[in-house]
Amino acid sequence: MNYSKESFPSDSLFRTGTFQNKDVLIFESSQSVTLTRIVMVIVCILLGLVTLVNLILVYMKNRAMLKQDQFYRLIVPVILLLNIVFHVAHYAHNIYDPAGYFEPKHLYKKLIFSEMEQTFLFNFPLSILFIIVTRKMLSCCTKQYGNLQQMLFLTVLYSLLSMISGGHYAYEPPWNFSLIFNITIAGETTVAFILLLTALYVYRSNLKQTFNHRYTRLVMDENSDVGVSLAQQRQLKSKLSDDE
Repeated sequence: MNYSKESFPSDSLFRTGTFQNKDVLIFESSQSVTLTRIVMVIVCILLGLVTLVNLILVYMKNRAMLKQDQFYRLIVPVILLLNIVFHVAHYAHNIYDPAGYFEPKHLYKKLIFSEMEQTFLFNFPLSILFIIVTRKMLSCCTKQYGNLQQMLFLTVLYSLLSMISGGHYAYEPPWNFSLIFNITIAGETTVAFILLLTALYVYRSNLKQTFNHRYTRLVMDENSDVGVSLAQQRQLKSKLSDDE
């Protein structure tokens, strides 16, 4: 693929990735971090705050209806919170210091307004999706269950998209990254995978409870029908006796 000279700062340095025959960024000067990039980082953090406020509001709204099990009342909200923390930390830091992440050349390049704009723009739909996932997930943690199929589909979709962050390791091994970079990469990937497993557990658990509830109601209805039939038989016998 050909790149115009305007696509990259003049002082940017690239080399071939360790695992793939594609160029990755290994250096950019402090002058490359333009005001536009700083604004992108700030917007990324603000988006994270929006998702956090949404989590708090949805939790407060559903708190009284959450199941009594600590898994639903505590663990699920904490997992959602950790996804926000690691996601925002990774995206904001990645936009600010792409060289430390060995950013692939095709993702680093400027298309419209700035380097790292592809990562910046991708964060918008991902954040919106997480807001929806938060509402669906906590709704399914209540005694009303919510829409399990929608929750599972959207959470799996978000988790897989968030786990793309682990793609950094497709270019370079973990030992080539500094500690803070490994924490944000592995952190976001891991908590996204845990969120996926959580969605599967909530889905199966609620589905089982729904089945048991319906089965119990069916048995009770059948017993009720039998009781009515016996009562009708007694009334009929009593009437026949009176006629005799």
